Amino acid sequence: MKKNKLKLITLILLVILIIMVGFFGVYSREKGIAKNNVKDYEYATNINGARIAKFELSTSTKETIKDADGKVIEDATEEEIAEKGYTKQEEPVNKDENKTHENYELTKQIIKSRLDKMGVKSYVLRLDEETGNLIVELPENDNTDSIINIISTVGKFEIVDADTNEVLLNNDDISTSNIYRNTTAYGTEMSFSIEFTSEGAKKLEEVSKNYATIKEDNKSEETSENSEEATVSENNEGTATEEKKEKKVSLKLDDTELMSTSFDDPVTTGKMYLTVGQAATTSEDLESNYTQAQRMSTLLSTKPMPLTYNSDSSTFVEGALKENITNKILIGVAIVITIAVVILLAKYKVKGLFAGICFAGLSALLLLTVRYWNVELSKEGIVAIFAVLVLNFILVYKMLNGLRKEEDNKKVETKHVINMAIKDFTLKVIPLFIFAVVFAFGTWEAASSFGMVMFWGLTLIELYNLFITKNILK
Repeated sequence: MKKNKLKLITLILLVILIIMVGFFGVYSREKGIAKNNVKDYEYATNINGARIAKFELSTSTKETIKDADGKVIEDATEEEIAEKGYTKQEEPVNKDENKTHENYELTKQIIKSRLDKMGVKSYVLRLDEETGNLIVELPENDNTDSIINIISTVGKFEIVDADTNEVLLNNDDISTSNIYRNTTAYGTEMSFSIEFTSEGAKKLEEVSKNYATIKEDNKSEETSENSEEATVSENNEGTATEEKKEKKVSLKLDDTELMSTSFDDPVTTGKMYLTVGQAATTSEDLESNYTQAQRMSTLLSTKPMPLTYNSDSSTFVEGALKENITNKILIGVAIVITIAVVILLAKYKVKGLFAGICFAGLSALLLLTVRYWNVELSKEGIVAIFAVLVLNFILVYKMLNGLRKEEDNKKVETKHVINMAIKDFTLKVIPLFIFAVVFAFGTWEAASSFGMVMFWGLTLIELYNLFITKNILK
């Protein structure tokens, strides 16, 4: 008897904990401000609004320097240009011969790959096959500006000799890139990997050997053996030659230098790891570092775009229910719970009270599941939440009604009654479950949201009532 009471108390406390977390959250203080650590909801475009960004082919030009044979010179001073007879020319960044249907389609696929890599859902991507311009419709959230910046970047990555600009490795040598988080005593570090192909890994190992860091102890040793020879030597023409200089590589993105470095040790794993910024001690710094790491990881995991686009124009389309939508959902669910508890308590007394607590627990668990499984809530998804609550009420009511009938007949077999109620409910909702699965994996935002919520709702109804409600009622 004591064991059953302990089990009952434990289950009720567990349900109350789920209710508290689901409806009120878990808070901590950061810089004196209370912060809810429970994940927020993700909303679809018909609630949160959408950003419609227009990508137009750039008409800008760039200055190139060429020698007498027409070869492009990467860098030259004004004196070198005059002395060697180089010429400056203004050339369009998008040459006419590159404005082809194939390159338009390739650009579209690269943008799609980047959006998928970043986990962007419910986007719309349209290509004007005549002009090559693109329209991208994105869900509006805190990351939208960053996403637009990433997908509009050409993404040409190169590792070059810091002195000669000779290209040593580029995008063709990279297979993928991933983001890593590491917590240290100084804060949280964000980094990203550059993972090379088999051929790229061989090149990287060779580069890391040729551009090795000259260590201080080696320098000191060489100097002590022969200080004069280590600093200066005379060549056959009588000019001074300086000591061996440490060779470095530059990492460039779209011809802009990101960093210049050498290698402490040969890289034999085919992977490089680069840390972004300093270890973060606040959520704002961590978010900033993550955004930078995500940008590099996304660009390195996809091909560079064959054309350059401008994305200066974007339009925000207001969602239908954006204002205070989270509070509205919680209030609506709370009202449904209150009605359900009042009905159950009035008709079934103590068992009705326990069933009402269980009903509230499933409601809170459903809201948590929607959040942590990243379900994008559309208006249809919100309707599905309330549909699941109604279905669960029907099942709970059926359980209690069956128990009352058994009590009237003096044949109280609680476990059997509840199992039969769940079995009967399951058989009746199988068609709805199938439709939910089909909708969940569809491409239509509204249907997908409805299907995902209904799928998780029906799954939770079965499991929760089988393992929680049944054990509390019996």
